[in-house]
Amino acid sequence: MIDSQVAKTTPVGGPERGYDGAKRIAGRKRHILVDTNGLVLAARVHGANLPDRDGGRRLLEEQPRLPRLELVWADGAYTGGFREWAEEERGWRVEVPHHRDRQLWRYGLEEKPRGFLVLPRR
Repeated sequence: MIDSQVAKTTPVGGPERGYDGAKRIAGRKRHILVDTNGLVLAARVHGANLPDRDGGRRLLEEQPRLPRLELVWADGAYTGGFREWAEEERGWRVEVPHHRDRQLWRYGLEEKPRGFLVLPRR
């Protein structure tokens, strides 16, 4: 699984610092790759202005090959360029879990449930 988190910081801690417009936070973004048990396989910190798909690629470019890794679960921010790169360069399959009835809600064919729903693989 791969994901990122933005943290507020001051310029005192180092040069890499940016502004994430989506979260409205100035600081740093950390990317982390973990296995299904939650053990850290790779981690990287950089400016918050770097998109997730580029940050995920930077994270994995610096790491040695992980030969047993075949499948990566990610959120929607890692689609597109990251997904294509991971499949071409590393031979990994990148899956983004979605709720199975998502399209039904969008087009009004089913009423959207209220409250928290557990998604598979999340």
